[in-house]
Amino acid sequence: MSKAAKITLVLLPAILWVPVALFLSFEGVWMTPVAEPNDHNEFMAYAKMAVSDNLKGNGALILLEEGKVVGRHYHNAAANNANNANNESTALTVNGDTLFPAASMSKLIAAVSIHTLAQQEKISVNSAVERYIKRWKLPESAFDHEQVTIARLLSHTAGLTDGLGFGDYTEDESVPGLIETLNNPRSSNDEKQVAVGLSPGTEFKYSGGSYLLLELLVEDITGDRYESWVTHNILKPRGLARSNFNFIASSENSTPIYDSAGQQVAAFQYASSAATALNTSANDLVALLQSIIAEPQLVNALSTPMATVMGAPIWGQGAMLYAPLSDGQFVIGHDGSNDPAINTSIRVNPITGDGYIALFSGHKTLASEIGFEWVLWQSGKPDFIFSNKAINASVIPILVGSLGWIILMVVYLRVSKKAKRK
Repeated sequence: MSKAAKITLVLLPAILWVPVALFLSFEGVWMTPVAEPNDHNEFMAYAKMAVSDNLKGNGALILLEEGKVVGRHYHNAAANNANNANNESTALTVNGDTLFPAASMSKLIAAVSIHTLAQQEKISVNSAVERYIKRWKLPESAFDHEQVTIARLLSHTAGLTDGLGFGDYTEDESVPGLIETLNNPRSSNDEKQVAVGLSPGTEFKYSGGSYLLLELLVEDITGDRYESWVTHNILKPRGLARSNFNFIASSENSTPIYDSAGQQVAAFQYASSAATALNTSANDLVALLQSIIAEPQLVNALSTPMATVMGAPIWGQGAMLYAPLSDGQFVIGHDGSNDPAINTSIRVNPITGDGYIALFSGHKTLASEIGFEWVLWQSGKPDFIFSNKAINASVIPILVGSLGWIILMVVYLRVSKKAKRK
């Protein structure tokens, strides 16, 4: 065997193992769920421990099996955080009706609203949004705005490049109206413009501005303010009795806002109700999840794959596609996060009716982190939000496989060489 052939034999399989191991990591091969399959008690025990160990503020966590609540856990900063032990405003006892800021989870309500209008045949999600809106137009661009469809706005594939991130408004500030916000949005990071900067339908680009347009669409189609129409046509009929779009500190039984250290900070207002301004409770989200499960047509609409990353579907028409299930279905839902440390998540397995709900004030990522473990437990596959966890899980198999093969081949070639000399 030539020297080149020997090098190829040693190195090529070791190199080829790397992409194979990475692929297997996204299939969940290298990861172990925190609970046995279908053991909701074991998963709830893990989730409660994760909350107890990490959450410095207030929280609500709900687990559902076949559409029914099988686990509840409420975390109280006043009882658990010595930093706030003497702060009377933290004396709230969190329960199922306590309001939390939903952050970007608000977009799921907006998506349900849009699909409701589509079911009523008032709009077509495959039509250009500018066929319906009357009070604002996208700035001129080099791209075809007829391709900026409602479905693409729902899935962040319409070519909008704003990357909003809505900025905070303090309690004493006046929040601008919808048109003013479209023209000059306050961003949480740098200046932004709601405009088409990519060819629509070609790339996933997270866009809060897309949901400003959808908010405008609801108002121009219904002739009502977004908050009013959604409250009377989506929230109340689906059993979301307490959810609203008001300044959260003005609502009774609403959580104070905490930073990651457990210090109470000021609550903020937001300029987009569709994108980020919903306040909701654990009980209301149970009702939402149950109502979605009961509507296969809505599930199919929300989970129709629209956006992909490296060929894997990650976003439907308004819902995040966390991981694939059988029969072409997905674990669906939506997460949210806002400053300083708000994190929320609602996820549902539409095949089993199992669900996960988390509302946290006082940790930036905990709701999504526990949600990751819930998806792995439900589907056997990691969700796309923490894809780094899947990649990290493949490091040891890559090293063991590649280095093991190299060592094995080197030993084999040396033994073979000695045998030939004899």
